[in-house]
Amino acid sequence: MSILRHRGFRRLWAAGAVSLCGDWLSFVAISSLALTGGGGPMALAVVFAAHALPGALLAPVAGALVDRFDRRTVLIAIDVLAALVTAAMAAAAAAGALPAVQLLLLARSAITAGVPPAESAAVRRLVDAGELGAANAILAATWSTAYVAGMALGGAAALLGPTLALALDAASFAIAATVHATLPRLPVDRAPSRLWPAIVATPRDTAVALRIAAGNRPLLRALLGKSPLALAAGAAWIGLNLVAAQAQPFGPPALSFGILQAIRGAGTGVGPAIAARLLRRGAREDVLHAIAAALMLIAVGGLAFARAPATLAVVAFTWGLGTGSNWVMAHTAMQRHASDHEIGRLAAFDELLVTMAMVASAFVGAAIASASTLTVTALAAVGLGVVGLAIVAAAVAAISAPPRAG
Repeated sequence: MSILRHRGFRRLWAAGAVSLCGDWLSFVAISSLALTGGGGPMALAVVFAAHALPGALLAPVAGALVDRFDRRTVLIAIDVLAALVTAAMAAAAAAGALPAVQLLLLARSAITAGVPPAESAAVRRLVDAGELGAANAILAATWSTAYVAGMALGGAAALLGPTLALALDAASFAIAATVHATLPRLPVDRAPSRLWPAIVATPRDTAVALRIAAGNRPLLRALLGKSPLALAAGAAWIGLNLVAAQAQPFGPPALSFGILQAIRGAGTGVGPAIAARLLRRGAREDVLHAIAAALMLIAVGGLAFARAPATLAVVAFTWGLGTGSNWVMAHTAMQRHASDHEIGRLAAFDELLVTMAMVASAFVGAAIASASTLTVTALAAVGLGVVGLAIVAAAVAAISAPPRAG
């Protein structure tokens, strides 16, 4: 892979792969704890929110810091703090203090809020402009591989208890910090700033970046491009957990969930590669976006009916094809149309939108699953995705439309 000839990008890629594998490994274990503890669908939604929401809410702060401080320093600081908190989670799990595990998970989610915007900003500096698509495809494939490995290992580790999974996750953060320390310096071309003033300026800085996006239709479309499928994915994630628990297609619930998520992760790696090849052959990007969304929503709808192992594997893989293609195309477009001065803030706002959509959808899906059936939950997830696509299309048309004369 020619993109890996860039030493800095190669190291960023390696550090992210190690850390992601550990994250997903521990996530399966914590999700299994919630479900087997008798909490039901709503407990799953709470775990999902604890894993993602604090980081999403702090993403604008993280994005503002990424646009003001050396990106290498930001990544190293995040890794070190996350390693310490995750080690404390492992200790709490070993002591049987599960509420403490959840509280520490909230803290870790807040700490790691800076990873997506810092990585997005760093990639722009570590590869040539014409290689952004290839770089994001590699990162998506790596995310997919780490997801597959982490989910599968997480399903197995959950059978031995959460302490092992959390300890391995803490080690993955420590390794990532070591690798990130070998990156070249990635300073920001703007006046030096102190930490607290930069945090206080977050609302103003974010508003400035959003005004820039609102005046650039391709950038705005890219910024909003992932959130519709995220609005379907949260409820679908609840459905996938319940399918694993009820049908147990590959063995115990934790193992079945891990394997299904691993298959979905494999799809997220294959999808971008197919999309990239089609783009090189002249396919229209808007058509590929529509196909990616359709694949994801059709697959999620399949959760309403699929119960056999082979059928569920096809559903999970197709789901991954759609979401992976959508993510890479939207993310590459955002990096291509945004400048280095606001990419961190826009990537952070993108992360906020996507996570908020997924968390809200997860709670809607949990409420529906508690009151109705798994079939209704899956179909509701599809409906949420369709509504999200319509809202984004209307927003892009309205916000970026030129003002009428007179």
